[in-house]
Amino acid sequence: MKNLYVVTGGLGKTLLWTSLIPSLCKKDEVDKISVMTVWPFLFEINDQIENIEPLLDFRHFPHLEKYDNIIYHEPYLSDYLKEENLHMLDYWADAYGIERIPPKPIIDYSIASTTKFELSEPLTDPYYVIQFIGGASRHGEHKLCPRDYRPDLIEKLNRKIKNEFNLKCVCFRYENEPKPSDTITFRSRTEIDTLGIIPLIDNAKFVVCIDSALMHFAAATNKDEKTIVLWNKPQTTPSRIGYPQQTNIIDENELCIELPPEEILNKIKEVV
Repeated sequence: MKNLYVVTGGLGKTLLWTSLIPSLCKKDEVDKISVMTVWPFLFEINDQIENIEPLLDFRHFPHLEKYDNIIYHEPYLSDYLKEENLHMLDYWADAYGIERIPPKPIIDYSIASTTKFELSEPLTDPYYVIQFIGGASRHGEHKLCPRDYRPDLIEKLNRKIKNEFNLKCVCFRYENEPKPSDTITFRSRTEIDTLGIIPLIDNAKFVVCIDSALMHFAAATNKDEKTIVLWNKPQTTPSRIGYPQQTNIIDENELCIELPPEEILNKIKEVV
């Protein structure tokens, strides 16, 4: 069976989907599957990927007739909207008719090792990595999305981490997003160079993030329990899109995450 699987959405969501590639190959009884995606670099070096198609519109495309089926399931517009504990990967597995599996993104490290990225200043000392903005550039220049946590929280937390561990801070962010003080910005020149964050994660002491691309990148490395993820329960939870092997801290507040920085620091001390 020659199926084409359509995967839409952000970078993190597509990273999560890669967990399913071996199971889909097994289901289709093939060595390789094909995907349609806006993030081709996530699939380019993968022994179980045959073709990568660009995301197209709704016209007829004759070259796609080579596929027996074009299969698309969108978790965001499904029972995922009403099920409090339905994990996105479980929804996909159920929709595809395959066994549910633990979430573990698949990324070829050989790509990450050849990427070209920049840091806003040289990094010679031990460090940790943060991301505290999700869905970049949706709200304009240096504006926060309501679901992100307050800039003053990361400022306080960063100061406490520096005092406790004497670590530099690498911030995974776009230039037009808010920048915490005394942090080093990770800059990728192209989309594929974004994978340069992977070796930085591997060599970091730990990772602090929200539900974001950094969380999914970290899940593809060996930094499982040393990835501290801050969740806003009314918005999203690890039971819906996270990783049980990571260190998850859940806030019950309605909008911004308002966890005391001392609570986050104590959790970091437990895992570092």
